[in-house]
Amino acid sequence: MAKNSAVAVKVMRLLFVVARKEIGYMWNCSKNVRKIRREAEKLKCIRERVQEQINIRTGDQFSCEVEDWMKDADTEISKVGEFLEQEPNVKKMHCKVGLCGNWGTLHHYGKNATKMAPSLRQLLKSGNTYERSFSVYTPTPGSLDVYQNKYLDDLHTHNSALGDIIKSLEDESIQITGIYGLGGVGKTTLAMKIVARVVKNNMFAHVAFTTVSQNVDVKKIKKDIGEARKRIKKGEKILIILDDVWERLNLENLCIPCGNNYMNCKILLICRSEKLCQEMNAQSICLNSLPLEEAWILFNHVVGERLETDSNLKPVALEVVKGCDGLPLLIQAVGNALKDESIKSWESALTQLQEHAPSNIDEEIRKSYTQLKLSYDYLKSEDPKSCFLLCSMFPEDISLEYLVRYGVGLEKFDDLDSIEDARGRVKNAVNILTSSGLLLNSKRKGCTKMHDVVRDVALIIASQSNNKFLVKAQKGLTKWLPTGTSLKSYKGIALMQNHIIKLPNYKVNVPHLEIFLVFGNRKLSKISNKFIGCMKKVKVLDISLNNISSLPQSFQLLTKLRMLNLCRNKSLHEISILGDLKDLEILILDKTKINEIPKEIAHLVNLRVLHVRHCNYLSRIKQGIILALSKLEELRIEFKLKFKGGSESIIEIMSLPKLAYLDLTVPSIRYIPPQGQDFNFGKLKEFVIQIGKYNRNASNISSFSWSGRYLVLSRRHLQNLLVKRLKKLMESSRLVTILNEIKNINNMMPTLYDESFNNLEHIQLEDCPNVSCLVDDGTRCVGDEGKTKEKFFKELKALTLKDLNKLEVLWRCRDEYISLTNLVILSIFRCNKLERVFTVSVAKSLVNLNELKIESCEDLEEVIWGGDGGDDGSQNTQKLLLRERELSHQISIFGGC
Repeated sequence: MAKNSAVAVKVMRLLFVVARKEIGYMWNCSKNVRKIRREAEKLKCIRERVQEQINIRTGDQFSCEVEDWMKDADTEISKVGEFLEQEPNVKKMHCKVGLCGNWGTLHHYGKNATKMAPSLRQLLKSGNTYERSFSVYTPTPGSLDVYQNKYLDDLHTHNSALGDIIKSLEDESIQITGIYGLGGVGKTTLAMKIVARVVKNNMFAHVAFTTVSQNVDVKKIKKDIGEARKRIKKGEKILIILDDVWERLNLENLCIPCGNNYMNCKILLICRSEKLCQEMNAQSICLNSLPLEEAWILFNHVVGERLETDSNLKPVALEVVKGCDGLPLLIQAVGNALKDESIKSWESALTQLQEHAPSNIDEEIRKSYTQLKLSYDYLKSEDPKSCFLLCSMFPEDISLEYLVRYGVGLEKFDDLDSIEDARGRVKNAVNILTSSGLLLNSKRKGCTKMHDVVRDVALIIASQSNNKFLVKAQKGLTKWLPTGTSLKSYKGIALMQNHIIKLPNYKVNVPHLEIFLVFGNRKLSKISNKFIGCMKKVKVLDISLNNISSLPQSFQLLTKLRMLNLCRNKSLHEISILGDLKDLEILILDKTKINEIPKEIAHLVNLRVLHVRHCNYLSRIKQGIILALSKLEELRIEFKLKFKGGSESIIEIMSLPKLAYLDLTVPSIRYIPPQGQDFNFGKLKEFVIQIGKYNRNASNISSFSWSGRYLVLSRRHLQNLLVKRLKKLMESSRLVTILNEIKNINNMMPTLYDESFNNLEHIQLEDCPNVSCLVDDGTRCVGDEGKTKEKFFKELKALTLKDLNKLEVLWRCRDEYISLTNLVILSIFRCNKLERVFTVSVAKSLVNLNELKIESCEDLEEVIWGGDGGDDGSQNTQKLLLRERELSHQISIFGGC
């Protein structure tokens, strides 16, 4: 009888669970319908953005997965649309019958809404991945990013032009406004000041900025304005800035919506010619050179109070200013060069400025040559001069890491201690050049820029010294076939980012060539034996991002070569010939088709840098090869699932005496040797240790420069054994830990807490589908003796939570066990079930919080709530948000709150 009762109770419980679930379809019908409507709208937007990128990147190959996703998204959007069309009838029928209601119809409708949700979520997740993987987002330039030259604020010439441009942009009848003037007069700087003004005054919903330059890259422009184009078509008021325009543009070919149907699109054109403005039907506004009084004001800002206090210097300085022709670029460059010099140097500089530029220089360049040459001559050391000339070989943004590689390869750094020493010297040189006005800040992280006027002068300076360069970068070339002795005196040739499919298959007279850059010619499939054989003095060879399938036999003659980049030649599989290049110090093999590191590589005893990432066919490294590379300082390597002998290779890696920087990716923890085998990460200065697959493009892990210590755990199951094996790693450094796609944890404690996880300073949880909180009620918070254990997160400085679909609260324990006093940055993205963030008592302790970002959290109701303290959350939320002026970065909360 008792047994029957127990069975009956069990059955009743099961029935109750089922009944509750079925009743839930009715009670939650409206909520579930709202949810799938929101998610369908999101899916539609993502689908449009992915399609936009496909349209922009015409000719690129996209995977079958993306195509299948597009079809599935269309089907699901259509299905949801049909489903939502039934909603008015369901509501009408339910309301008509009053309290009795047509519960069957409501139940059926609610149940269908619930069933549709998982497929929508999966499509959204995949769509986000595809969008991140090949979409490059160009953000609207913020006022702090785009306008930093405050020296020009009190100049009437610039302010007058600024006022005229703002009026033109406000005039509904004018679609295109053109700024024209001499090179170096400050047109782009003024445009950035305009952006700051229109952003501050909310004149436009979005601002897009793109540099056109002499060789028009239609794909790049389309990509830069992709977001703007979409928003223009939606009717939003958008400003598009086209900088450095040299010829009449067909706006339709660039997919810029314009004309009477799109007067909500305003275009700001920046060029050197009034005639070009007229050809583009633009309202022309001239930015004139500064009159002497304003030029003196600007010069005063640059040089400082010395001009007013030193009576002997002032008359000489006035003549120097006159020699700058009222061009801010030259005024700042010359002022920075002379501000700390003696009067004798000023007088010498004045004599130099009064000399005529060489007559064989183009007239446009001649106007700036003398002043910029003076600024170059007054650089105090060789490092900035070398970097300056190397920068002239690049068409636009210049990667500092490329400057490091090329500088090391060309032996430009005397008494170089290490590759990291070279990085420091490049950064210092770039800072000096930027403060001298010879380089510009770039919006791209790890990059710098050079004004086109400065580049022209730099190339002339290079041709007059021992470094004569031929630069044909981004010129749209399809072939390059020099003849005769035209290149006999050249030391550098730059042909990157063209469409070259053919290089010489004959001998070329380049006896002094030291650097040859031909990267980014994606259809270039062959470099001839005869051509390579002529470069016997070459030290730097960059043939990356081409389609080279094999290296010619004459490669073995390049015995002076010190830097070789073969990255992204996806058909290249045989590299044993490189073993003859005994002087090689930097070798980049990322994204090639090599299946092994051959034994010949062991001969490269001077190698300092080796990159072997994303080589999908790499399956082995012969024993002893890595150990032979005893001078290796930096290694980036990735082992795939089919790789044999991974543990043995890693033991060799950790035995390298000079290794300071390691980027290691393995598919499984079994590749990591046990701690007993002297596997010590503590000796490394910086590292990235990644276990499992993870898309770093969406994280803060730099592609080039080293910036911290990272541990990435991306696997379905996180086990105690795995964490214990990584305990030493966690203890040796307060590293950034990223947990990605882990399915078997619903919170981080105690599995990770007991293994030194609580000492970490940076944590990122991403796409862990079952995480509902960071600390759970069940966590043992009190020790055996009844004493309170140390607080959770006491060392934490940065916390990022992304795509945690079940995250409801940050912790389920008493506030006294949580310490966020060291937290500086908190970022929460797409955590749709999160309703509250901080309790009042914890919020009061956020004394170091500098940045708070909450985006796309649909159910978020309160940033701060009473919690177990019982205080009023809304008042404290207001107090926290009022602290915005104290935050060094920002508080931004978007969506769901």
